[in-house]
Amino acid sequence: MPLWLQAVTNELGRLNAGYYAVTALMAILWAASEVIIGSPEQPMRALRTRGAAVLMLINALFACLALGAALALIPGSASFWTALGVGLAWQSMLRGGINLQPLPLSPGADSEGMGVPLNELYKRLQGFCVDQIRRQLVEERVELIERAIARLTVPELAHIARLVTAALGSGSAEAEQYINRLENDQDYPEEQREIMLISLILDKGGGDILHSRLRERRRRR
Repeated sequence: MPLWLQAVTNELGRLNAGYYAVTALMAILWAASEVIIGSPEQPMRALRTRGAAVLMLINALFACLALGAALALIPGSASFWTALGVGLAWQSMLRGGINLQPLPLSPGADSEGMGVPLNELYKRLQGFCVDQIRRQLVEERVELIERAIARLTVPELAHIARLVTAALGSGSAEAEQYINRLENDQDYPEEQREIMLISLILDKGGGDILHSRLRERRRRR
């Protein structure tokens, strides 16, 4: 086992878990803010995805590793403020060049030069989680569109679109003209008009309203 990892393990074993809880909490909040910023149109749904949960756990794990490394390198530095600081700046610490060295296959084997930087490992895991968040959001969007097409009519969707654009202060004459065309233009197939109206509602941030209308329609049945 690499010396730095052994030192971190020792610190994890003998230090008050409260410091690691503080660091983990800050790392989780940081990950949550990244998810929210990355999905401004539906932040709460993005936070409820599996990818977001895994990203938060990964952040907490790597932040605790960074705290263990800091405490191992600086004896006597254990404090609330150290835990808080590492929780806020642990990614910068990883960029400092800590490597994850593989265990040798035999006692005399040399694994020098084969280490994986922890910051690079984190980036790969982060990219995987972000991709999973996007995939799940797309799957949920497609499912919502399918349910809306099955349960709501073109006039109902047009009405919701008008409410959403008006609530956002973007109910201009141009927007109204576009909605009217989708509602009344028989040159477009009905399903295509429904999809375009639903896309307009979702792009304007009306996903929750659409979910609410679908729940109301289901209760009526």
